[in-house]
Amino acid sequence: MKHRILTTIVAAMLLTSPQLTTAQDAHAGHDHAAHDHAGHSHAAEATGPHGGTVQTVGDRRIETVIAEKGIMFMILGKNDQPIAPPDATGTLKLRVGESEKEYTYELKTLKNLAIGVGVDLSKVVDRQLHMNVQITNIGSEPLVFHAMGKLASGKLSDELLISLQATCPVSGQPLGSMGKPPKIMIGDKSLFVCCAGCTKKVEASPDQYLTKYYTAKGEQVREGVFKSTLADAAAIAAQKTCPVMDEPLGGMGVPGKVNVNGKAVFICCPGCAKKLVAEPDKYLADLKAKGINPPAF
Repeated sequence: MKHRILTTIVAAMLLTSPQLTTAQDAHAGHDHAAHDHAGHSHAAEATGPHGGTVQTVGDRRIETVIAEKGIMFMILGKNDQPIAPPDATGTLKLRVGESEKEYTYELKTLKNLAIGVGVDLSKVVDRQLHMNVQITNIGSEPLVFHAMGKLASGKLSDELLISLQATCPVSGQPLGSMGKPPKIMIGDKSLFVCCAGCTKKVEASPDQYLTKYYTAKGEQVREGVFKSTLADAAAIAAQKTCPVMDEPLGGMGVPGKVNVNGKAVFICCPGCAKKLVAEPDKYLADLKAKGINPPAF
Protein backbone atom coordinates (compact mmCIF):
# COMPACT_ATOMS: atom_id res chain seq x y z
CA MET A 1 0.00 0.00 0.00
CA LYS A 2 2.86 2.33 0.89
CA HIS A 3 4.54 1.67 -2.48
CA ARG A 4 1.29 2.38 -4.36
CA ILE A 5 0.81 5.71 -2.56
CA LEU A 6 4.44 6.71 -3.26
CA THR A 7 4.12 5.92 -6.96
CA THR A 8 0.87 7.89 -7.22
CA ILE A 9 2.41 10.93 -5.53
CA VAL A 10 5.50 10.86 -7.74
CA ALA A 11 3.39 10.45 -10.87
CA ALA A 12 1.33 13.47 -9.88
CA MET A 13 4.49 15.52 -9.32
CA LEU A 14 5.82 14.55 -12.74
CA LEU A 15 2.55 15.45 -14.41
CA THR A 16 2.92 19.03 -13.19
CA SER A 17 6.42 19.30 -14.67
CA PRO A 18 7.12 20.82 -18.10
CA GLN A 19 6.81 18.37 -20.96
CA LEU A 20 9.45 15.61 -21.39
CA THR A 21 10.10 13.46 -24.52
CA THR A 22 9.29 9.86 -25.38
CA ALA A 23 12.24 9.08 -27.60
CA GLN A 24 15.39 7.81 -26.03
CA ASP A 25 18.39 10.09 -26.24
CA ALA A 26 20.85 7.40 -27.19
CA HIS A 27 23.47 9.91 -28.30
CA ALA A 28 23.25 12.57 -25.60
CA GLY A 29 26.98 12.36 -24.99
CA HIS A 30 27.89 10.95 -28.39
CA ASP A 31 31.20 12.19 -29.75
CA HIS A 32 31.04 12.44 -33.53
CA ALA A 33 34.81 12.47 -33.61
CA ALA A 34 34.53 8.75 -32.85
CA HIS A 35 32.15 8.26 -35.77
CA ASP A 36 34.49 7.27 -38.58
CA HIS A 37 32.57 7.32 -41.83
CA ALA A 38 35.60 6.34 -43.84
CA GLY A 39 35.76 2.91 -42.23
CA HIS A 40 32.35 3.09 -40.54
CA SER A 41 33.49 2.15 -37.04
CA HIS A 42 31.40 3.04 -34.01
CA ALA A 43 32.87 3.73 -30.60
CA ALA A 44 29.91 2.69 -28.42
CA GLU A 45 26.80 0.55 -28.58
CA ALA A 46 23.67 2.66 -28.52
CA THR A 47 20.40 0.86 -29.19
CA GLY A 48 19.51 -2.42 -27.50
CA PRO A 49 17.25 -5.29 -28.63
CA HIS A 50 14.22 -3.72 -26.95
CA GLY A 51 14.73 -0.24 -28.39
CA GLY A 52 16.49 1.18 -25.33
CA THR A 53 20.06 2.33 -24.76
CA VAL A 54 22.77 -0.10 -23.66
CA GLN A 55 25.69 0.49 -21.32
CA THR A 56 28.23 -1.76 -19.67
CA VAL A 57 28.28 -1.81 -15.85
CA GLY A 58 31.11 -3.99 -14.54
CA ASP A 59 30.74 -7.29 -16.36
CA ARG A 60 27.05 -6.77 -17.14
CA ARG A 61 25.25 -5.12 -20.05
CA ILE A 62 22.24 -3.03 -19.02
CA GLU A 63 19.54 -1.78 -21.38
CA THR A 64 17.49 1.22 -20.24
CA VAL A 65 14.03 1.44 -21.79
CA ILE A 66 11.91 4.57 -21.31
CA ALA A 67 8.25 4.29 -22.28
CA GLU A 68 5.17 6.41 -21.78
CA LYS A 69 4.01 4.21 -18.90
CA GLY A 70 7.26 3.50 -17.11
CA ILE A 71 11.02 2.95 -16.98
CA MET A 72 12.66 -0.46 -17.23
CA PHE A 73 16.21 -1.77 -16.84
CA MET A 74 17.11 -5.06 -18.50
CA ILE A 75 20.19 -7.10 -17.62
CA LEU A 76 21.09 -8.66 -20.96
CA GLY A 77 22.29 -12.24 -21.05
CA LYS A 78 22.89 -14.75 -23.82
CA ASN A 79 21.41 -13.70 -27.17
CA ASP A 80 20.50 -10.38 -25.55
CA GLN A 81 17.64 -11.96 -23.60
CA PRO A 82 16.82 -10.21 -20.29
CA ILE A 83 17.71 -12.09 -17.12
CA ALA A 84 16.70 -11.18 -13.58
CA PRO A 85 16.21 -13.15 -10.37
CA PRO A 86 12.54 -13.13 -9.32
CA ASP A 87 13.37 -11.30 -6.08
CA ALA A 88 15.43 -8.51 -7.70
CA THR A 89 14.52 -5.07 -6.35
CA GLY A 90 16.07 -1.66 -6.36
CA THR A 91 15.78 2.09 -6.25
CA LEU A 92 15.55 4.70 -9.02
CA LYS A 93 16.32 8.34 -8.25
CA LEU A 94 15.13 10.51 -11.11
CA ARG A 95 15.83 14.13 -12.06
CA VAL A 96 14.13 15.92 -14.95
CA GLY A 97 16.14 18.33 -17.11
CA GLU A 98 18.22 20.80 -15.14
CA SER A 99 16.03 20.60 -12.07
CA GLU A 100 17.74 19.69 -8.81
CA LYS A 101 14.56 18.06 -7.51
CA GLU A 102 14.85 14.28 -7.24
CA TYR A 103 12.02 11.74 -7.36
CA THR A 104 12.50 8.31 -5.78
CA TYR A 105 10.92 5.11 -7.07
CA GLU A 106 11.01 1.54 -5.82
CA LEU A 107 11.98 -0.95 -8.52
CA LYS A 108 10.76 -4.53 -8.80
CA THR A 109 11.02 -7.43 -11.24
CA LEU A 110 8.39 -7.26 -13.97
CA LYS A 111 6.76 -10.06 -15.96
CA ASN A 112 9.12 -9.50 -18.90
CA LEU A 113 12.14 -9.96 -16.56
CA ALA A 114 12.94 -6.27 -16.62
CA ILE A 115 13.48 -4.44 -13.35
CA GLY A 116 11.41 -1.29 -13.33
CA VAL A 117 8.52 0.84 -12.21
CA GLY A 118 5.22 1.90 -13.77
CA VAL A 119 4.66 5.65 -13.90
CA ASP A 120 2.92 7.98 -16.35
CA LEU A 121 5.56 9.98 -18.24
CA SER A 122 3.25 11.26 -20.97
CA LYS A 123 3.38 14.81 -19.66
CA VAL A 124 7.17 14.98 -19.48
CA VAL A 125 8.06 14.37 -23.11
CA ASP A 126 11.32 15.58 -24.71
CA ARG A 127 13.09 16.46 -21.46
CA GLN A 128 16.36 14.86 -20.44
CA LEU A 129 15.96 12.26 -17.68
CA HIS A 130 18.87 11.69 -15.27
CA MET A 131 18.59 8.34 -13.48
CA ASN A 132 20.69 7.08 -10.57
CA VAL A 133 19.93 3.39 -10.24
CA GLN A 134 20.66 0.73 -7.63
CA ILE A 135 19.54 -2.85 -8.29
CA THR A 136 19.81 -5.38 -5.46
CA ASN A 137 19.38 -9.15 -5.02
CA ILE A 138 21.12 -9.98 -8.31
CA GLY A 139 24.53 -10.88 -6.90
CA SER A 140 26.83 -10.42 -3.97
CA GLU A 141 26.98 -6.65 -4.53
CA PRO A 142 24.30 -4.16 -5.62
CA LEU A 143 24.46 -2.97 -9.23
CA VAL A 144 24.88 0.82 -9.17
CA PHE A 145 24.94 3.02 -12.29
CA HIS A 146 23.79 6.27 -13.87
CA ALA A 147 21.69 6.41 -17.05
CA MET A 148 20.28 9.21 -19.17
CA GLY A 149 17.52 9.28 -21.78
CA LYS A 150 14.37 10.90 -23.06
CA LEU A 151 10.80 9.93 -23.72
CA ALA A 152 10.55 11.10 -27.31
CA SER A 153 7.54 12.83 -28.80
CA GLY A 154 8.00 11.05 -32.11
CA LYS A 155 8.11 14.40 -33.89
CA LEU A 156 11.00 15.73 -35.92
CA SER A 157 12.81 18.84 -34.72
CA ASP A 158 12.19 22.13 -36.50
CA GLU A 159 15.84 22.10 -37.57
CA LEU A 160 15.40 18.82 -39.43
CA LEU A 161 12.07 19.88 -40.94
CA ILE A 162 13.72 23.05 -42.23
CA SER A 163 16.51 20.97 -43.77
CA LEU A 164 13.98 18.69 -45.46
CA GLN A 165 12.04 21.66 -46.87
CA ALA A 166 15.20 23.61 -47.83
CA THR A 167 13.54 26.57 -49.59
CA CYS A 168 10.81 29.12 -48.96
CA PRO A 169 7.59 28.15 -50.78
CA VAL A 170 6.91 31.78 -51.75
CA SER A 171 10.27 33.33 -52.63
CA GLY A 172 12.24 30.18 -53.40
CA GLN A 173 15.09 31.49 -51.24
CA PRO A 174 17.04 29.06 -49.01
CA LEU A 175 15.50 28.84 -45.55
CA GLY A 176 17.73 30.58 -43.03
CA SER A 177 19.12 33.08 -45.52
CA MET A 178 17.05 35.83 -43.88
CA GLY A 179 17.32 34.72 -40.27
CA LYS A 180 15.26 32.18 -38.37
CA PRO A 181 12.47 30.93 -40.66
CA PRO A 182 8.94 31.63 -39.34
CA LYS A 183 6.90 28.44 -38.82
CA ILE A 184 3.32 28.06 -40.07
CA MET A 185 1.15 25.20 -38.83
CA ILE A 186 -1.42 23.95 -41.35
CA GLY A 187 -3.38 21.24 -39.57
CA ASP A 188 -0.76 18.88 -38.17
CA LYS A 189 1.86 19.79 -40.79
CA SER A 190 4.59 22.40 -40.57
CA LEU A 191 5.71 24.76 -43.30
CA PHE A 192 8.44 27.39 -43.04
CA VAL A 193 8.96 30.65 -44.91
CA CYS A 194 12.05 32.80 -45.30
CA CYS A 195 10.53 35.86 -43.64
CA ALA A 196 7.33 37.15 -42.06
CA GLY A 197 6.37 38.86 -45.33
CA CYS A 198 5.73 35.47 -46.97
CA THR A 199 3.41 34.21 -44.24
CA LYS A 200 0.19 35.77 -45.58
CA LYS A 201 0.58 34.19 -49.02
CA VAL A 202 0.94 30.72 -47.50
CA GLU A 203 -2.02 31.26 -45.18
CA ALA A 204 -4.14 32.46 -48.13
CA SER A 205 -3.48 29.32 -50.17
CA PRO A 206 -2.16 26.63 -47.77
CA ASP A 207 -3.07 23.55 -49.83
CA GLN A 208 -1.11 24.81 -52.81
CA TYR A 209 2.10 25.06 -50.82
CA LEU A 210 1.57 21.92 -48.73
CA THR A 211 1.06 19.83 -51.85
CA LYS A 212 4.22 21.22 -53.41
CA TYR A 213 6.47 20.31 -50.49
CA TYR A 214 4.77 17.25 -48.99
CA THR A 215 4.80 15.37 -52.29
CA ALA A 216 8.25 16.46 -53.45
CA LYS A 217 10.73 13.77 -54.50
CA GLY A 218 14.34 14.22 -53.44
CA GLU A 219 17.17 14.45 -55.93
CA GLN A 220 19.61 11.57 -56.31
CA VAL A 221 22.85 12.46 -54.52
CA ARG A 222 24.68 9.31 -55.62
CA GLU A 223 23.63 6.11 -57.34
CA GLY A 224 20.74 4.59 -55.40
CA VAL A 225 20.75 7.28 -52.68
CA PHE A 226 18.16 10.07 -52.71
CA LYS A 227 17.83 13.19 -50.56
CA SER A 228 14.81 13.06 -48.24
CA THR A 229 12.09 15.71 -48.38
CA LEU A 230 9.10 16.76 -46.27
CA ALA A 231 7.16 13.95 -47.94
CA ASP A 232 9.38 11.56 -45.93
CA ALA A 233 8.98 13.32 -42.57
CA ALA A 234 6.55 10.81 -41.03
CA ALA A 235 8.63 7.81 -42.13
CA ILE A 236 11.83 9.37 -40.77
CA ALA A 237 10.13 10.06 -37.42
CA ALA A 238 8.97 6.44 -37.26
CA GLN A 239 12.39 4.96 -38.11
CA LYS A 240 14.32 7.37 -35.83
CA THR A 241 17.85 5.98 -36.36
CA CYS A 242 20.10 4.84 -39.17
CA PRO A 243 20.07 1.00 -39.31
CA VAL A 244 23.75 0.85 -40.25
CA MET A 245 25.35 3.30 -37.81
CA ASP A 246 22.59 3.56 -35.20
CA GLU A 247 22.91 7.36 -35.46
CA PRO A 248 19.82 9.59 -35.04
CA LEU A 249 18.44 10.49 -38.45
CA GLY A 250 19.13 14.15 -39.13
CA GLY A 251 22.17 14.26 -36.86
CA MET A 252 24.46 14.51 -39.88
CA GLY A 253 22.28 16.59 -42.18
CA VAL A 254 19.39 15.59 -44.42
CA PRO A 255 18.92 11.79 -44.24
CA GLY A 256 19.44 9.72 -47.36
CA LYS A 257 16.72 7.43 -48.72
CA VAL A 258 17.55 4.06 -50.24
CA ASN A 259 15.40 1.51 -52.07
CA VAL A 260 15.85 -1.74 -50.13
CA ASN A 261 13.83 -4.56 -51.67
CA GLY A 262 11.11 -2.07 -52.57
CA LYS A 263 11.12 -0.41 -49.13
CA ALA A 264 12.25 3.14 -48.36
CA VAL A 265 14.97 2.93 -45.71
CA PHE A 266 16.63 6.07 -44.37
CA ILE A 267 20.31 6.44 -43.52
CA CYS A 268 22.30 9.08 -41.66
CA CYS A 269 24.72 9.70 -44.54
CA PRO A 270 25.39 8.41 -48.08
CA GLY A 271 28.34 6.36 -46.80
CA CYS A 272 25.94 3.89 -45.16
CA ALA A 273 24.27 2.90 -48.43
CA LYS A 274 26.92 0.36 -49.43
CA LYS A 275 26.44 -1.81 -46.33
CA LEU A 276 22.67 -1.44 -46.52
CA VAL A 277 22.37 -2.74 -50.08
CA ALA A 278 24.98 -5.45 -49.47
CA GLU A 279 22.86 -7.05 -46.71
CA PRO A 280 19.29 -5.83 -47.27
CA ASP A 281 17.55 -8.74 -45.51
CA LYS A 282 19.66 -8.27 -42.39
CA TYR A 283 18.82 -4.59 -42.02
CA LEU A 284 15.14 -5.04 -42.87
CA ALA A 285 14.99 -7.76 -40.19
CA ASP A 286 16.68 -5.43 -37.68
CA LEU A 287 14.08 -2.76 -38.37
CA LYS A 288 11.24 -5.27 -38.08
CA ALA A 289 12.57 -6.43 -34.70
CA LYS A 290 12.21 -2.84 -33.51
CA GLY A 291 8.62 -2.69 -34.74
CA ILE A 292 9.48 -0.57 -37.79
CA ASN A 293 7.83 -1.33 -41.14
CA PRO A 294 9.42 0.91 -43.80
CA PRO A 295 7.01 2.37 -46.37
CA ALA A 296 7.07 1.41 -50.03
CA PHE A 297 9.79 3.21 -51.94
